[in-house]
Amino acid sequence: MSKKIEKYTFYTTEWQEYLSQLEEKINESAYLPKYHLYPKTGLMNDPNGLSYFNGKYQVFYQWFPFDSFHGMKHWGHATSEDLVKFKDEGFALIPDEEYEKNGAYSGNAFEYNDELYLFYTANYKTDTGKLAKQALAIMDKKGTITKYPKNPILDGAPKGFSQELRDPFVFERNGSFYMLLGGGRFVKGEQTGFGDIGELLLYKSTNLVDWTYQGTIDLPIDKGYMLECPSLVTIDGKDVLFLSPMGYEKETYRYQNRFSSIYLVGQLDVEKRTFELEHVDELDAGFDYYAPQSFYGKNQLPLTFGWFGCGEQVYPIDTEGWKHGLTTAQEMRVVDGKLRRFPTEEVQKQFADKQTIRTDQLLLEYPYYHLQFELNKKQDSTICFGTKDDFWQLNLDEKKETITIDRGYLAKKIDTEYGMKRTCEIAELADNITVDVFVDNSFIELYLNEGERVFSFRVFLESEQTTISFSKETEATWAYFE
Repeated sequence: MSKKIEKYTFYTTEWQEYLSQLEEKINESAYLPKYHLYPKTGLMNDPNGLSYFNGKYQVFYQWFPFDSFHGMKHWGHATSEDLVKFKDEGFALIPDEEYEKNGAYSGNAFEYNDELYLFYTANYKTDTGKLAKQALAIMDKKGTITKYPKNPILDGAPKGFSQELRDPFVFERNGSFYMLLGGGRFVKGEQTGFGDIGELLLYKSTNLVDWTYQGTIDLPIDKGYMLECPSLVTIDGKDVLFLSPMGYEKETYRYQNRFSSIYLVGQLDVEKRTFELEHVDELDAGFDYYAPQSFYGKNQLPLTFGWFGCGEQVYPIDTEGWKHGLTTAQEMRVVDGKLRRFPTEEVQKQFADKQTIRTDQLLLEYPYYHLQFELNKKQDSTICFGTKDDFWQLNLDEKKETITIDRGYLAKKIDTEYGMKRTCEIAELADNITVDVFVDNSFIELYLNEGERVFSFRVFLESEQTTISFSKETEATWAYFE
């Protein structure tokens, strides 16, 4: 199976035998999930083109199929009827055109005239830097995807902006089509690189092909030096805007990862290019979460997936030839002006055979389960998941009013350069906190009060069996994934 992998390699049929052998190797991994989407080979990152089209969910994603490092990005494609079981549809976009010679980067999908328009950033590098290019492909109801013959549909960046302009998100409002693009603006002398201040650019169209720059949207927040991966949905009359800023200023507990993902609740005015902000916060307090995308599912249900990863992480299984995945599909609500996200009902239904026990120690035989219990924020608590010499820990500190996830006790250490603890504040939460832990082998999603706070993170325990040890007797409900 030995073959030299160059960073900017795109798929051709001559690679099929290599990929088939790599897939066989990966299928032997001890850490594959059952209900999270993961790459059959190589590295998966940003969710792209999320949509409900032609009676199925369409889930596209950034994909370097050849190895577990960030190389030439393709779009992979999976379909699903329930967002639990996925059918692999193979390659959606292969970057084999000159205008995308360094990869097909992120974007979204928009249904129009019974076709699915796939907008994406065409990554194009020169000796002196990138040139911003946005492209379009169209999928018909037979599943055939055709690149627009006059690509790129946008070529270059407005004056004063970085050429690192990317991740188109197209939506309709007031009878017109709009596109959001993440980027950065220069305010200093040098006009190369990412820029100095992150900006959200707005374009307008009448036909989804010809676009006119409108200006930037006034966002009353810290924007770092670059904004990427914008997406927008409306929930109960409130606009919810997702952004993934680079260079976001860290707080005591929030925004601790290499890059952060945030949400804004308020009202977007596309004519005035303003966002009337009511609330802003990080989306996830865990180690492994970035670049989420929101979309409308069946019956216009507001949903989201996130990339179960963040940046150039180092995992103990990188030599296996696969890396990362996506979060579960999560339904979104706005409660008291704040966003909550929680696995969809279809995901929850997979854990039907529930058992409840009051104990200080619980032994689970398989690493695919949903566990629920309550914590009182007025009492210190520690819960350990794993075995005596290999475990991760949840700690509630009553005085600090925090909950912390600690990966420092794992036998297989993970990305230690960026710390082994992540913490969220719980002062604003009710005294009794419901904790839901969805474990899918090495993928863990932990929710406080059904999404009031969320931790997404990876662990690589050496035993399939998990002993859950509570610091005091606790009533716990659990079920295996069916």
